Amino acid sequence: MINVIDIEQYENGYLNFEETIKLFARLIETNEIAHLQGSYQRTAVDFMNRGYIMHDGTIDWDVVQCDIEEAEYDAFLRYEKDLARCR
Repeated sequence: MINVIDIEQYENGYLNFEETIKLFARLIETNEIAHLQGSYQRTAVDFMNRGYIMHDGTIDWDVVQCDIEEAEYDAFLRYEKDLARCR
């Protein structure tokens, strides 16, 4: 059964990235994703296409962690570039 509180927290931006991945993995695993509006289904497909979540709802934490580290590195590079511009 869909946990309405989790859905509300997601919609209000209260879930962090890890919690969001876990929510969508559970929705995929239980096939509850099929009963939600299209934006949820598109997000689930995006997470699957990125390799975060398998079709059975299993999470590939190695892929997730790799993307997090890459995003943090990109943010660091942008920060360094902005900092250099201010000097």
